[in-house]
Amino acid sequence: MILRDAVHGDLSFNDAERRVIDTPQFQRLRGIRQTGTAYLVYPGALHTRFEHSLGTSAMARRIVATVRTNGFQVSREDEDAIALAALVHDVSHLPFGHTFEDERKLFPRHDNANRLGLFLSQGELSDALEASGHADSVRTMLTTSSKDHPWKRQIIASTIDADLLDYLRRDAYFAGLRQDYDDRILSTFVVEERQLAVDTRKMSTRTEILHLLRLRYFLTERIYYHHAKVISGAMIAKAVELAVDAGLREKDLYPLTDDGLFARLQTDGDAPIRRLIGAVNGRRLLKRAYGITTAEVGRRGRDDLIATYNRSVEARQRIEAEIADAVVLEPDQIILYCPDISAIKEARVWVTSRDGLKRLNEPLENPPVDVKVVEDQYERLWKLNVFAPESYRSRVREVCERIFGEPSTDP
Repeated sequence: MILRDAVHGDLSFNDAERRVIDTPQFQRLRGIRQTGTAYLVYPGALHTRFEHSLGTSAMARRIVATVRTNGFQVSREDEDAIALAALVHDVSHLPFGHTFEDERKLFPRHDNANRLGLFLSQGELSDALEASGHADSVRTMLTTSSKDHPWKRQIIASTIDADLLDYLRRDAYFAGLRQDYDDRILSTFVVEERQLAVDTRKMSTRTEILHLLRLRYFLTERIYYHHAKVISGAMIAKAVELAVDAGLREKDLYPLTDDGLFARLQTDGDAPIRRLIGAVNGRRLLKRAYGITTAEVGRRGRDDLIATYNRSVEARQRIEAEIADAVVLEPDQIILYCPDISAIKEARVWVTSRDGLKRLNEPLENPPVDVKVVEDQYERLWKLNVFAPESYRSRVREVCERIFGEPSTDP
């Protein structure tokens, strides 16, 4: 089967892969947008986990071809299993999942071994994987950390991998941002000491890696952390949080798409839930009323705030209720957004050099200056925000400055 992809051109899939693609579990990904609510800012960003999964599988085969060319033996059986694993790596993704899982900590991550294992072991998808002859290899790659052949999983999910190389190019393209990386990076993958690595002994390879890190930072700042995307995602997450309090379970979200989630919340939810979802649909977003960064509170203060408000739903709800009471608003109209620590994991990529195999950012206590610059930039993206209706911004800011003991960085 050949499919025409907007980013990579013609992509070819064998019969086993076609059977997986045609399952209801995989087709559901057509309804899960890759970048969540980024379409509110970038109208073209309507691409989905479906085409990203196709692209990731294709990129995985390109990485396998490269390590073969660079002298490492990969059997056809292993290549097919890796391509299948890349194809289904996002199959357990929930609608707007990163917001629920990473930012609000309502559910485990989509790549949690238990949930992913469940998706891979039920229904037509399980049947298709069994028919391929690679079911056990795929499940092992995606749900365990193999010490025998870690390079196989690393092609799909590690630092610089097939997943990253697809979504960086895809997200930039559909957002209309003229940013890309050079394909030269795809010629530099090797397997050394059972680890997937990038060979920096080749000319300009280190420059290409740093370009990837900067591109990752650029897209994070411009798309993933854009304030309108963050606010709308927080509003959806708040609606789901209220629905969970009313009895919604994680498994209730498994068959849903983005639109299916909205429909369920608007049909079954109470007034605050319907108000939040209706506001997102109508782009009537809350506004930033208060914000502080690491520059104001320091790393220790930031870590304390994360420990308190990122990892505890109850603590967030208490502070949101306190702020809402102080300004006479309903609790759902105040949202505390406290993301986890921002770290650019791609800086941990394995690289080969004249000194042997090591991580790009090692030694950690004194990393290379050019890598540390990007790591520090990325870390500085962290920000605690409180969102409120526009007409209440000044009052909410005053209350928050009293509660948190720091002036707001927002005007």
